[in-house]
Amino acid sequence: MSFYNYLIDHTEEPLTPITEPVTLAEAKNYCRVTTSVDDALITDLITQARESVEKATQLCLIPKTVTVWFNNTGGQFNFPYGPISFFLSLQTSDSNEINVGNYQLIGGPFPRLIFPAFSNMKATYQSGYDCVPKDLKTAILDQIDFDYENRGADIERYDQTGVCQKAWRACQRYTRTSPIL
Repeated sequence: MSFYNYLIDHTEEPLTPITEPVTLAEAKNYCRVTTSVDDALITDLITQARESVEKATQLCLIPKTVTVWFNNTGGQFNFPYGPISFFLSLQTSDSNEINVGNYQLIGGPFPRLIFPAFSNMKATYQSGYDCVPKDLKTAILDQIDFDYENRGADIERYDQTGVCQKAWRACQRYTRTSPIL
């Protein structure tokens, strides 16, 4: 048995209806687009940019139900994909529900599971922002602008983060792991 905590797998299901943090009008204004010819493209870019920023930061920018499978054998497992607004359930590897009094979470919107220290656990929670922070919204707009301006170009657009450099600078402030690793 190892004494390491790690994420095994996860799923994210957006709560419906999905409301993107950036509107079509905001994106068109930011990209200085005055016609409606590219409205469908820009609408797709809004979703793509939000998903890229979520991936780069490991945050949920829109409300989602997140299920994670993980090992907490060392204690103090950090839940990814925050901020957590409501913790729904915690289960052991044999699908037994762990009651609220039998586990301890510490922290605010990005809690840690202190105990129990089991392997192969499953947690389900609701996550996401009611109001996306201003600089993350700007990162989404920067990503939309970059993708819109460079559509069809055969260039190396991203590094391993999946977002343009300008958006990455804002995303760095919200990552909870070192970008240097």
